[in-house]
Amino acid sequence: MSSKPTTVDEFTPETLLMLGEGKVDIIWHREFYPVENCRNALPRIIDACEAAAYTLTSDLQSLGTSIGEATESEDNTARYFDTAAQTTKLIRESIFGGFTAPGDAVRLLADEWWPSGAMVGRRGDRQMLPSIIRRWPKGGQANPHIDQKSIPLLDLYDLVRRIGVNVYLETPRPGAGGEIEFWNRFGDENAYLFIKRDDYGVNRDGLGDPLYEILPGQGDLVMFDAARLHGVRKVTEGSRVTAACFLGVRSRMEPLVVFA
Repeated sequence: MSSKPTTVDEFTPETLLMLGEGKVDIIWHREFYPVENCRNALPRIIDACEAAAYTLTSDLQSLGTSIGEATESEDNTARYFDTAAQTTKLIRESIFGGFTAPGDAVRLLADEWWPSGAMVGRRGDRQMLPSIIRRWPKGGQANPHIDQKSIPLLDLYDLVRRIGVNVYLETPRPGAGGEIEFWNRFGDENAYLFIKRDDYGVNRDGLGDPLYEILPGQGDLVMFDAARLHGVRKVTEGSRVTAACFLGVRSRMEPLVVFA
């Protein structure tokens, strides 16, 4: 299906349910998180990102091992779970100490607003990472990709939808890149795997112009159906910093699964 995504401009109980049930594709809530909190956290984020090691791609920096990186090898899976608590403490206490971290703010509202609440995902007795911080410096980008719901670390939940969540802590000026771009939606993940690159994502060549794009402002929240092909335009000046997680949807009768 190649149609322009449907969007709403406020994160509410009603729009969360609409997104979770596939009735809209994107929520873009401006000024969701206080700009002053973003600005205060940025120097600590930059220092921590410069010291961190992210192995999935050189296009960005990351605080914490992502679930995407965890699927690459058994060693990465072990590191994902072994460092989840440490990363969470770093984000909550060292980066946002004294304030509610952006990922926690989204999770708490999702827990209140989804009919069956929301919970941080687990694998056996091990807790998943509930939120992650990513930074795209000058030259950084993200290949067009989907975030698959059918991966081994999520198989026990039998998700019907995976919702991407990003709170923007810093964005490049207009014209300097960093936009999030959207193309068609993949109803069949096997079709995506057929064209996927060896590293991650797919080649932009042949995709044509995006069907929709967003250049968020500082403090904005963007939530979207992660089965829709999406990417980040190359940053040519400044940097793009997000606090990110996913909400895994099973049904309105079961809690959302929070992971990063």
